[in-house]
Amino acid sequence: MHPDGSIRKRPVTVLLLAGLATAFSVSLAAPTVRAAADAPTSAAVIVHLSGGPSPALPATAAEMRRASLDLSAALLYAQDVMVVDRAQTESLVQRHVVRTGQSFGPAFLADVAGGTGASVLVAVSLEVEGSHLTTSARAIATSDGSLLGIGLAEAEVGPAGWQKALSTTLRDAMPRLAKAGTGPVLVILPARAVGTDPRAAHAATSSLLATALADGRWRPLDPALVAGAVAEAGCNLERLDSKARAVLMERCGVSWAVVPEIVSFDATARTQPSPEFVESAGARQSSLSEFTFSLRLLDLRSGLVLGTSSTRLPGGTVHGWFGLVKNLTSLQRIRAAADQAWSRFHGFLQEKAS
Repeated sequence: MHPDGSIRKRPVTVLLLAGLATAFSVSLAAPTVRAAADAPTSAAVIVHLSGGPSPALPATAAEMRRASLDLSAALLYAQDVMVVDRAQTESLVQRHVVRTGQSFGPAFLADVAGGTGASVLVAVSLEVEGSHLTTSARAIATSDGSLLGIGLAEAEVGPAGWQKALSTTLRDAMPRLAKAGTGPVLVILPARAVGTDPRAAHAATSSLLATALADGRWRPLDPALVAGAVAEAGCNLERLDSKARAVLMERCGVSWAVVPEIVSFDATARTQPSPEFVESAGARQSSLSEFTFSLRLLDLRSGLVLGTSSTRLPGGTVHGWFGLVKNLTSLQRIRAAADQAWSRFHGFLQEKAS
């Protein structure tokens, strides 16, 4: 580590990256980026955790954050991206009271750009459920809040320990940084969850963002920034009343927004939310069974729904060719549902953008 906090080539970094290259994990989706030349050159990294330690994952929050920051810096360095001073970034997180990676205001993003010089904010989220680790990483342009890339991966903590599970999921989730696209601005609100917990909502939001980015025709704004802007105005994003819709139109420069929703029909999937990494966190929730994934195109001027798309996934195993049985994880099924719902939905978006 250079005295200014940036990463410089060292033998330990080379060894760390070599170890990452040989690790194994279950990846939900290859990290998605916009195609562009000239990748950004500097990034600030923030890490947030939810869930808690277990016999399979006995790490403390401080240990996991420190390891996540070290690994993220190594992965970004491999992309020739300089990571700005860690202490300076953490100071901004504390000053703006950024408690989760799901909501932060435009002022925080502006201070990251002005205070650290970073052109990108990389927001890493870790969700721990027993021996299961889910990692997501979002690359956000500090200039305007555009989402530049997103990745989502999961793994079980095996005999090799939590460090290997963390390194493999971070490697699979970390997107390659690129400049924002030039397509129409797209506002995707954080997904609503009915009959299930916030973890399913987070997975639904990330999956839909990855699908929209892979489409290549849109410039999504990061939902955390959208949520933060609405909260700063004293509005409730869940209600989306006329005042909240007016804030979205003014702050985001759009007249419509995409509202995703995931509805579970399995009562056993309901668990208590755990927004922070706590020592008393419970066991992993049961696998999400039958559910629907729906998208609504909302006219922010009138509050009317302009179009809808919905897909329903039954519970149980998936039977493939030659009698093969696949036991998909909840995240894999949510990603499949997001792809299906989007394929039926983008026609509404094209019509509105034309």
